[in-house]
Amino acid sequence: MTELNIFVQLLILMIRGVLLWIVVPVAAISWIVLFGITKASLGSCLGWFDLNLNALIQRALLRPFIRNPPASWVALSKMVDTEHRIAFLALW
Repeated sequence: MTELNIFVQLLILMIRGVLLWIVVPVAAISWIVLFGITKASLGSCLGWFDLNLNALIQRALLRPFIRNPPASWVALSKMVDTEHRIAFLALW
């Protein structure tokens, strides 16, 4: 994994904090549809959306600042196996 400097880490945290306010409600609504396909829990679904949000931020939005982004995309088929969860304080 490549090391990100402190400026980029803070930028990722700020962007993620704002975008989570949009992603969490969208993910919760999407879970209703995706549950029939993936049989994943709501926590796994939210974690999957958050992991892909991190990948989006690093691989698209902050691409000029990060040469080799450490985050990678997580396939929809791996949603049920996702153990990552969004911490409540991540929304602030």
